[in-house]
Amino acid sequence: MRKHTVSIIVSDLETHPGLPRLLQSISRQSDGLDRTEIVVAGNGGHAPSDQDVWRAITGLDAIRLEAFDTDVTPSRARNLAASRTLGDLLMFVRPDYRLDPKYLTTVDAVFEDHPETGIMYADYIRLAPDRNRALGPSMVQLPPYRDGLLQARGFLGPGVLITREAFDRTNGFRDNTFYRDWDLWVQAALAGSQFHHVSYPLASCEHHKPSFRERAEDGRCKAILVINNQQFFHEHTVRWALAHLRGEAWAASFGFMSIPGPLDVTHMLHDHAMRAMGADTLADEAIRRFRHAAINSGPF
Repeated sequence: MRKHTVSIIVSDLETHPGLPRLLQSISRQSDGLDRTEIVVAGNGGHAPSDQDVWRAITGLDAIRLEAFDTDVTPSRARNLAASRTLGDLLMFVRPDYRLDPKYLTTVDAVFEDHPETGIMYADYIRLAPDRNRALGPSMVQLPPYRDGLLQARGFLGPGVLITREAFDRTNGFRDNTFYRDWDLWVQAALAGSQFHHVSYPLASCEHHKPSFRERAEDGRCKAILVINNQQFFHEHTVRWALAHLRGEAWAASFGFMSIPGPLDVTHMLHDHAMRAMGADTLADEAIRRFRHAAINSGPF
């Protein structure tokens, strides 16, 4: 069996307190740590001594900080960090992620049995944040890959690993959308990469409550993702994206973190046309009159 080298890139620009627990989960891998390097991407918030602490936690010498300018964007930090790693497999993680002890051994098995794989993703466990344990953990079972699923949602979860070859066939992470991971996966799909699903929870992450800004920017960021990768989406969806960015009234934001498909766009256009003609008002009036007549009609 070919043994792959894995580069785990941790985006920690805001020095998340969960980083030590992520490193602990990596240190508990049943195999493969001798072929693993960890790169923490920071922008000035880490002390020089932090690397010694990280090495003590993991027992690894192959862990280091890559420090970038304070104004570096998350996408650029990931791209730069990836360019300075050695692994033929890349994993981009947040500090609130955790890896199952069998993650790396599963990676070896997947790429041995399915060498054509460009992106591996797995089921995962969603954890409640520390301040709200009432929610409890829940397991998220993901479906086998289809283009149609990725066209609608960025559903792959936290346990995603991409080959360097597949990553190099993309433009990397982009700055113009919050949905940088989703955008990268779409780029990989457009480049012909094969996706492989592992039906076992190999990772976990905290349940992230969207901020007001994320909700406010959702429609624009989805529209930009579509424009970035127009060949991947139906022409109706591309039309929606262009119209939404132009502020046309019919092109609503749609469901949070969901991109409208061609039928959804058709419904949007139909509903807008009906409202413009006043047909919706006429229909409401007809329903009101029917109900009034039914209430006031006597028995036959």
